[in-house]
Amino acid sequence: MPKTSCVRFVRYCAVRMLVLAVVLLPTHGAFAATDWSGIQAAMGTEGYVFSGDVLRFQLSRKDLAISVDGVPLGYNAFNAAVANGFVAFKEKRRNDFFADGALPAQESEVSALEDSLLSHGRAIRITAVYSHVTNIPPKLVWVHFEATGPGADLATFLAAALATIHNPQLGGSFIPGSNFVFDPSLLPQPILDLFDQGFLAQVDNVFVFWLPRPDECSISLDTRVTAQSGLGVGQTFYIQVDFSGGADITINIDFALRPHELPGVQSILRSGGFTLPSQSNNYVSDNPRLHYLHATASGNGILIGATLFKAVKVIGLGSGCANVQQ
Repeated sequence: MPKTSCVRFVRYCAVRMLVLAVVLLPTHGAFAATDWSGIQAAMGTEGYVFSGDVLRFQLSRKDLAISVDGVPLGYNAFNAAVANGFVAFKEKRRNDFFADGALPAQESEVSALEDSLLSHGRAIRITAVYSHVTNIPPKLVWVHFEATGPGADLATFLAAALATIHNPQLGGSFIPGSNFVFDPSLLPQPILDLFDQGFLAQVDNVFVFWLPRPDECSISLDTRVTAQSGLGVGQTFYIQVDFSGGADITINIDFALRPHELPGVQSILRSGGFTLPSQSNNYVSDNPRLHYLHATASGNGILIGATLFKAVKVIGLGSGCANVQQ
């Protein structure tokens, strides 16, 4: 193999390792502590039980044909990396649940979605409404909510709301871990250590990496509910990989940041070529308050990875209670 081809192959493998991190991430199995059957029946699909006994449903708008620069892309990896969301449930006490999520809606659907959520009185609260996609039609708006109440009742209400945006929880695939194995020596030890703290899954045809905050067990979202990455508190990376032999990736990230972390992370990401289209607060009673920063970038995966490692160091990952089981 010519030298240039060898270099290209090594770079390609490094990007794949950066994205997949397969031999370093645990495959989380389902927990038996909570009876999820009523919620699953109401939602029309099983979802996946995250560490800490959180049931999470990944959302993906398979019905949309996204365009970039006027070119329709249809439903592919780019679509799945952009038009996504989630609904999650955590039991507070017997049959008393906390639920939250981010629902991706087209502008024309937002009113009907909000009406459906709010029609259930005080059970469901809308906490944020914003768009974090620019110059990509159709325009999407994410409606964030939190809710408390009996699990099956909440799931029934939420399933009705999801029907207004074409039931994005149905028909998706969730594959924890990966079957690809690469030589760990392709990546520096700090990156390997970072992967050791998170959880990877293939969701439809993109890779998603959840990286908890190091202090998540000291953050409360509601009475008897502590922050967890399965509930959307932490860093969530949606990654589309160029598997044609190049080193490029497209990545969309949601950061959960304390106020003093915002300036440093924003500066590092902007300097590294990221676009930062939105910032919000997604909960009513989270303590301490967190700011959710959305970032997106496309390009060389190794360079993007280096920028991200600098950003997460600001958050102090690698210490604290990131992997404490709730």
